[in-house]
Amino acid sequence: MTILQGKKAIVTGAAMGLGKAYAEALASEGVAVAICDVRDEVHEVAMMLTRRGATVRAWQGDVGDAAFVRRMVDEADAAFDGVDILVNNAGVWRGSRADDDLDKSIDDYHFRVDTNLKGPFLFGRAVIPIMIEGGGGDIVNIATDHMVTCGTPYFRCPKLPTCPWGDAPRPTGGGDGMDLYDASKWGLNGFLYGWAKSLAPHGIRVNALCMGATDSHMLRSFHRFDPPQEEVDSWMKAEDNAAALIVLLQEGPTGRNAQNHNFCVGRPVALEEPAEHLYIIAEQLRGPGR
Repeated sequence: MTILQGKKAIVTGAAMGLGKAYAEALASEGVAVAICDVRDEVHEVAMMLTRRGATVRAWQGDVGDAAFVRRMVDEADAAFDGVDILVNNAGVWRGSRADDDLDKSIDDYHFRVDTNLKGPFLFGRAVIPIMIEGGGGDIVNIATDHMVTCGTPYFRCPKLPTCPWGDAPRPTGGGDGMDLYDASKWGLNGFLYGWAKSLAPHGIRVNALCMGATDSHMLRSFHRFDPPQEEVDSWMKAEDNAAALIVLLQEGPTGRNAQNHNFCVGRPVALEEPAEHLYIIAEQLRGPGR
């Protein structure tokens, strides 16, 4: 039996890639898992995990749809008698530039922000009261390494010889064609710090995994699903990131809090030592047992 045995989790965007890997890793630890996705493959994932003996339920719907989120969370809470873990993984990407046409930009805005920022907001608001009533829990938002490259600030960069950027710091941000994607992911910092401070007294931790190039449906779509093998060989594996998620959750209520964890190409896919807080006062994160 593991420390997570008997916990109940929600994982969004779990039909494939990182979300599927998170669901599999949690299920292997004895966690009952509620999964959702806009893709109908989410039901195949549920059937696969059920055949392995896991307790899993699946919902198909849009994380940016408040009615869907409310229904899923209510039904998951009723089915599992609580929610201890929320992994806000669902995310989308599409190129956008500052000089794009306004009509295109409005469509792009809703496409990205509704999933990447509104989704975590809705699931957080729906799940947090359940966690408070249950005496604690963990919220993990899946962000991007664009936010924390080289540690941001640079002095935290370990300058590993495996880093493809060499001795120079990798620029923060995804580039001039990703303004809306980056904005939607940077917005998660507001939830990270605000939620961590207000929820620490209730025994709820809030952390973020800031993902770099990981083999996934999204990343393969950049290459029209035919990436060169040398590119694939450089990518991180979803399963390794899922293992890091489990380590984070196993820390329990006295573990790290309000941390952006950097996973980028050239660094080991593992949790590093917690960084000193620069944007939040450590005393504000003290909860039960801390």
